[in-house]
Amino acid sequence: MQNKLIIWRASHPVFLICCYFLIGYLSYRSTSQYWPQLQESILLLIVVISSFCLSIFHAFSKKAKQFKILPAIFLIIWGICIAQVHESYSFLSQLISAQWVIDTRQYFISKIDRSFSNPESNAFAKSLLFGSKTEMSLSLKTAYQQLGILHIIAISGMHLDILFKLLEKSTLWLPHKNWARWTKLIALLFIVWSYTMLAHAGPSVVRASLFFTIILIGRFFYLNLFSLNTISTGILLVLLYNSQIITEIGLQLSYAAVVGIHFFYKPLLQLVPMDNQLLRLAWSNLALSIAAQITTLPILLYYFHKSSSLSIIGNFLFVPASSVLLYALLLFMILPNIEGMLGIIADCISWYIETMNRSIHQLFQFLQIEDRRYDLGIAGLTYYYFCLFVALYWMQKRDPKSLILLLTGSCVYSLIKLFSV
Repeated sequence: MQNKLIIWRASHPVFLICCYFLIGYLSYRSTSQYWPQLQESILLLIVVISSFCLSIFHAFSKKAKQFKILPAIFLIIWGICIAQVHESYSFLSQLISAQWVIDTRQYFISKIDRSFSNPESNAFAKSLLFGSKTEMSLSLKTAYQQLGILHIIAISGMHLDILFKLLEKSTLWLPHKNWARWTKLIALLFIVWSYTMLAHAGPSVVRASLFFTIILIGRFFYLNLFSLNTISTGILLVLLYNSQIITEIGLQLSYAAVVGIHFFYKPLLQLVPMDNQLLRLAWSNLALSIAAQITTLPILLYYFHKSSSLSIIGNFLFVPASSVLLYALLLFMILPNIEGMLGIIADCISWYIETMNRSIHQLFQFLQIEDRRYDLGIAGLTYYYFCLFVALYWMQKRDPKSLILLLTGSCVYSLIKLFSV
């Protein structure tokens, strides 16, 4: 057991570093009124001195085991320093407001305005491509929200995943030469981050951009990527650049969905093995939706005290439909301005949008269910995730110890709730 733990720790160094940084960040955030406000130069000096001490203590760590805890302590201190530095920092604001970003965004918006005459399709296309929901009707946004599919019209990992796949396929013709590999890497990174700026650099799209950037660089240098390390690297980069964005609900939901898919998608998929190709595809889509929902649900309950009971159905039906639409819109945006051709394509896309939104309205009216209010609290949030990962441990190991862990956690949670009343 100890050997397995050592191997796991050695395989996930970025995850552990990220955890220590988060402990430091959260410690400062929860007790910021008790900390002295230090200047940036002093904070930088603390980081430099602690780094120097760390390198000295590392030389003696093999002889003195008590020094092995020092890296964790220093990483927590660095997390505290970063949290204090970023208290008044605006994330990517200068890049978003750059003139070339504004001009490019306006060019694509004007292209949509010229081609989509229907106001509903026009507003929906802008929302899907750039995350601009101001022109959408309130009734349509309510239907999306109640069905738990509002993330379709909020730029997220799904959008970057589709863009990423299109870009990779478009570069397959390049030769396997060193100059071609560098050209591909630089071009893909430039396009991904340009799209991030055009989409106003929301938390979820920044997370997705970091994720794909890490994958691209890792593949380029033939590195062995662990998914958990990749997720943690994205969080770590956000912490280093601007730790304030960690408090954004959109980013938390985005990472929760990624963690759910990473840990629960395959176990759920293996629960119901299927031989039929069509049924396997349908179950794969449903398992993906469930995996994302079970990890994002407690965050929704914690912040909003309610969640849509129709989200699994909504995601199962309309995420694939919206993916097809997004492919069509991205291809439409890169086509040259040939008026006749663009008009025909825009009419087809407009019909598809109207049909999909009409179906969403009808499903919402048919399945309308009144959602209950939940007061989860931090204790309930922790208990939910504890039970979730105990269940994952049981699904993977089938170990009776998971029952003991579950009972212990339930007793602790019951005591907390008992004395908090």
